[in-house]
Amino acid sequence: MNMQESLNVAEILKRPIFQHASVVAGSEGVHRPVRWVHVLEIMDGLSYVHGHEMILMTGVGLGQDNELNVQFVKELVESQVSALCIELVHQYVQIPDRVIQFADQHRFPIIVFEKAVSFIKITQDIHSILINRHHHQLLSLERVSNQFLQLTLRPQGVMRILELLHRETHCPVWLEDHLGENISCPEAQPMPEEKALIRQPIVAWDVQVGDLYVQYSGEPPEFLRLVLDRAATAIAQELLHRISMEERQLSTGRKWMEDLITHGKGDIPPAMESGIRAGCRLVFCAVGFRRISFKHSDRMNQEESIAVLQWAKSLSRVFEPLGIRAWMATRGGNRTMILLDLEPSSTLMDRVQNGFHQLFRNLQKHSPADRFWWSVGVSHPFDHLEQSPRFWQQASLALSISQRSGKEKNQMNDGNHVICYDDLHSWQLFLQISPSILHQFVETQLGVLLDYDQRNGTELIKTLEAFLEAGQSKQKAAKDLFIHRQTLYYRLDQMTSLLGEGWEKPPRRLTLDMALAAHRFLSARGEG
Repeated sequence: MNMQESLNVAEILKRPIFQHASVVAGSEGVHRPVRWVHVLEIMDGLSYVHGHEMILMTGVGLGQDNELNVQFVKELVESQVSALCIELVHQYVQIPDRVIQFADQHRFPIIVFEKAVSFIKITQDIHSILINRHHHQLLSLERVSNQFLQLTLRPQGVMRILELLHRETHCPVWLEDHLGENISCPEAQPMPEEKALIRQPIVAWDVQVGDLYVQYSGEPPEFLRLVLDRAATAIAQELLHRISMEERQLSTGRKWMEDLITHGKGDIPPAMESGIRAGCRLVFCAVGFRRISFKHSDRMNQEESIAVLQWAKSLSRVFEPLGIRAWMATRGGNRTMILLDLEPSSTLMDRVQNGFHQLFRNLQKHSPADRFWWSVGVSHPFDHLEQSPRFWQQASLALSISQRSGKEKNQMNDGNHVICYDDLHSWQLFLQISPSILHQFVETQLGVLLDYDQRNGTELIKTLEAFLEAGQSKQKAAKDLFIHRQTLYYRLDQMTSLLGEGWEKPPRRLTLDMALAAHRFLSARGEG
């Protein structure tokens, strides 16, 4: 008898006190676990059972007909009772064919005693087994828990914990780590369908950081659940240690990156140094993030720490297949990344953007990273370390635009955003100019239209943008604005009366186009 397994009906039937008992129905259900024995003689006594009991009865409560009815057996099955034992000596009980058929269909054992038996002896016998088994399980659980705890102090603690869990349960186990590490024991064991698995969440800092699975068919015994819980707790402690170490490394272990940003030189990693000598280009990335839901939570800081680590742990898996090596460090409230192109080509920026979009998709599959919007600003590629401060400034400026754009896109349920400095076009110039000067320029060129729109609720600015973007094609502009061509003519006449004749001709048209770009820029920065 395995002390780690639940006592079941089949084992009880082997006890001497059941030597004159026979299973008359539901014989395929003798594997059902039994956690207690209960004597029940009243038909409305199901409120006294809690599941997995073996019910003993003589049939006194069946009434004058002495017939076991289907409804009563159905209620026992729905209450997850393990088996029904009926003593036929002191009270005649009929067990109709329809009851036997129902019990067989639902694999619910009905056991009869055709010789007198003492219910007191049955309950004493089985309860002593249950209590003794429970005592041994507690001792085993304490032993295993201590072993799990000791393994957290050893190298490769997580793998050792999984190996011990496999030995104790004799079941294949899997760990899906939200930090990016999936382990199975035995190794390379394919995970079966979910219905064949028991799942135990891994929780660190009140944040779920993974799932632990054990393959087990049927209802798992309580001991297995308890061991799985202890293993999950030990793995959570190991992950907490790893999170703290890696977070500290991100915060303080990248001094060379700070030296690059500040001085244009530093004690860079050998892989980066050899890549630069081989003519590989570098790209700076500034990464920011913000919570999707701003509901206060005591675990917000912990979620942020784990989300950043999930980002950092995903970098190599995403970028290296694209021919890009990535390094990351924490800098203030944002994160600094340096990318090295291992396969120099003109497609670098396309690969960088594809990598970030793939990274966004991956993070949406894991909590808590999926609770944040991520923004990235990407610099122009460069190949000399002394240029680092200037190109880091490009990434930071692009991030400032990206974060604002992300907030606007949040209204459309898409806050993950990447902006490359090269894609800012005229905004690259605006980023170097004082906002007050830009405001003055916009006011001089577009002030009359902005004031008119504000006073009258019109859309002259929007119309001007569409008209210029359509190459001054009135047909295309009207189509893009979803308005009748006569409505467009009317608005163009209004603009002429406000801007003066010849506004649609160069160089005035070019000036207006630049002013519109400056207006969009100031609005994106929240300064419009």
